[in-house]
Amino acid sequence: MARPRSFDPDDVLEIARRIFWQKGFQATSLDEITAASGIAKPSLYAAFGDKNALFLKVLDRYHDGILGWAERVLAQPGSAHDAIRQWLTGFIPYCSGEKGKQGCLSINSATDGSLDQALVRKSIERYNKRLEELLRARLRADRAQFRKGFDPDITAHTVMVVHAGLMALAHQTPDAKRVKAVIDQVMDLVA
Repeated sequence: MARPRSFDPDDVLEIARRIFWQKGFQATSLDEITAASGIAKPSLYAAFGDKNALFLKVLDRYHDGILGWAERVLAQPGSAHDAIRQWLTGFIPYCSGEKGKQGCLSINSATDGSLDQALVRKSIERYNKRLEELLRARLRADRAQFRKGFDPDITAHTVMVVHAGLMALAHQTPDAKRVKAVIDQVMDLVA
């Protein structure tokens, strides 16, 4: 008979997320995660698999959290312009100043060599595709609000590019006012 787990998997995933986010996938060892979580390596393997599988669970959970938040914000009543502005400005604390210095786990993973792993690459691609689909759907639903010739597909992609750029530059700790000014510029497209 198997022994019941003596740890909360959500707590372990949160600890692993913090370490992966701080150090990156390549520089993180399972020994660091077991030391921080207090879980023996065999228990970690039994619960999550190897380092790659653990990282993929962490990354997918991170993506799911952001997508859930985006779904809620982008579905709010009001204009697409206001919903997208609210969604983008919600990232300001995470892509500016000292708090934003660690950047985005997804962007970091895309740039630290993790994309050599097909499953990580696919996770990031699924996340980006779903996020862009949410933006596109909101823009298409409110298409009548926009000027003639407005292209919701290109606009959604442009908003995604700006979002990714802001998150990639977060390591440089830009001023929140500067980030907001960038958001104001891109929102001119959604007018």
